[in-house]
Amino acid sequence: MVRPAVVAGVSAVLAGWIWAAGSTRAPLWVVTLPAVGAVWTLTLLHHGYLTGREWAHRRRRRGSRARRAAWAPPAGVRPPIDYPNVLRRPSGGAPVDHQGRYRATGVRLAVLPLLAVLFLTAHTVFLPDGGALGVGFVLAECLLLGSLVWTVWTEQHPSRPWVVDRVRAEFFRREMFLLLAGVGPYLGLTDQQAALVRDARLALLADAGPAALDRFAHLADQDADGGERDWRDEVWRRADEPALAAGGDLGDRMRTYLDHRIRRQRLYMELAAEKCERSEGALGRTVKGVVLTAVAVAVAYAVLLAAVPDGHEPPTATVLIALLAAGLPPLCNSVLAVQNLLAGQRLAVSYREARQELLGHENTLRRLLGQPEGAELARSFRALAMRTEATLTEEVRRWRITVAKPEFDAGL
Repeated sequence: MVRPAVVAGVSAVLAGWIWAAGSTRAPLWVVTLPAVGAVWTLTLLHHGYLTGREWAHRRRRRGSRARRAAWAPPAGVRPPIDYPNVLRRPSGGAPVDHQGRYRATGVRLAVLPLLAVLFLTAHTVFLPDGGALGVGFVLAECLLLGSLVWTVWTEQHPSRPWVVDRVRAEFFRREMFLLLAGVGPYLGLTDQQAALVRDARLALLADAGPAALDRFAHLADQDADGGERDWRDEVWRRADEPALAAGGDLGDRMRTYLDHRIRRQRLYMELAAEKCERSEGALGRTVKGVVLTAVAVAVAYAVLLAAVPDGHEPPTATVLIALLAAGLPPLCNSVLAVQNLLAGQRLAVSYREARQELLGHENTLRRLLGQPEGAELARSFRALAMRTEATLTEEVRRWRITVAKPEFDAGL
């Protein structure tokens, strides 16, 4: 959460510290001034990232409004919760932005080495004789590097809250559509039996941790001997099961599944892929720009140094360019670390692949909707629903592999 009061408070503390250090010249105020400046910089970076994140989200929502409106199902298509036993996802507590917290911390860690290099370079270039302020810059560098090491060591599995939250939400949603299509653990069950199975599975899912979610991801029932019965195979192996239960005819369920499951998820994958591609492109262009700038600055620094006569001090411009030349390479490393943290390219490829598979499922279901109702159509719809759920479950698995980390590696 962005808290302007925190930013204002830290800014006021920094301003007061600068005033005290400048007016009193007391060693304590001067030595600690760079450390206070470092804390202010990190606070501004943290809340600046969260502010930019919220702004970008609102901008994407405005930009995709027309496409989301085009997705809206026709008036005659029933929502999933209109069918027997299909429930909304439990509301739970107040929403927590686990993704924002994880990425804000990752961005901070990516920038810490850059700040440490800049503080050390400022001490070396501007305060070669040391003094209280020079000692302060060195202590601030130690503080920054210590903060980096402490965060990496203490925050193990930093993405786990985000991963668990998203995977659990996806499986709650999947359960809704397994019930709607009457497949998986609900294949061939009466409404009463399906309600009992649903309650048991949702109770397990509500408190599931990473290990339990791994087991929940399997589209299969486990036998006592450890073997598995794949739900996709069961659709055809148990071909004599009764048609879908009462509470809505087969055509209604198929249209609901088409609009509320396949088309909606396809739109989500498309928008998510575009977002990842935009961020990946922006970061890639930034890296190239920083590298080219670093080369130009290095050449300019060499030319200016060569132009300084022997025994003369370099001009102020040369000193400033030296600071810039020292800061640009770690800046490039920081941008690369953020790029690795966001994993935009890998996620975009996964989203695009899932979207393409969903498009194939959508076309197949549209063709099925033109066929006469009967047991064969019901089995074909069930088989298609299981293929769709397999596609979406596989996308969640790829996403989890991409974003789950045992520890932060950004900036290291």
